[in-house]
Amino acid sequence: MKKYVWIICCLLGFCNAYAAQQPLISLMQRLQQSMPDSSKHHLSNKIQTQMAQYLNDNQAFTALLDSVPFVGSIYDADSTLRIVSWNYALQDGTYGCHAIFVKKERRKAPLIHVWQTRNVQLPSLQKKYTTKNWYGALYYRIVKHKNTYLLLGYTMYQPATRVKLIEVLQYENNKPVLGDKIFDWNGKIQRRVVFEYNSMVQMLLHYDEAAKGFVFDHLSPEEPSMEGIRAYYGPDFSYDGLFYRKKRWTLQEDLDIKNRE
Repeated sequence: MKKYVWIICCLLGFCNAYAAQQPLISLMQRLQQSMPDSSKHHLSNKIQTQMAQYLNDNQAFTALLDSVPFVGSIYDADSTLRIVSWNYALQDGTYGCHAIFVKKERRKAPLIHVWQTRNVQLPSLQKKYTTKNWYGALYYRIVKHKNTYLLLGYTMYQPATRVKLIEVLQYENNKPVLGDKIFDWNGKIQRRVVFEYNSMVQMLLHYDEAAKGFVFDHLSPEEPSMEGIRAYYGPDFSYDGLFYRKKRWTLQEDLDIKNRE
């Protein structure tokens, strides 16, 4: 009897969770349909408002989004930060983008901040970003390091190229700020790392737990004459990495991946 009661409770819980997500499911499905850009902007803003309310009403760190399509939801290893993000295609092949950052606070309600842009941009290497001037990205990994969060993300700001990035998130006076001068790229200090390459190829970018660093494909042009034209860049079967040295994430080129596996 206890087994059947447990099964019924699980089913009821699943049904209730699905019902709570249903308005977001319907809105997100509509966002994928063909419509004028102005209608998509309006609809995505509506999703953002309902998403923030849904997270706030359903305990932001446990609220399920498993049934909502086209939405990414990630946590850091200690579940102190959650990022929910999505994008939507525009008629000229570019994208709009939204994200919601939820930060856990001791004995207080979590901090919830919304990010949005109607036109995704190529991130600057040297600029700080706030919720007022965000470039737009979908984030797929959070790595907590000391008092900062490092984010792995990707985006497309034009049809010809794809972008992946390593971003740093800090909170200043309880407000999120993206970008800090902690990356040493061949002696050049920058606030983030940005990789731009041909949109038809795939690029590896991940955090290696064993090596305690970021490992990624080295990108190079198809031909020397195409140097600097990012639409012709792709992986060349060599690998680089970023490792924490003397308070900065420092580039190390030509890694021996086989010895790291």
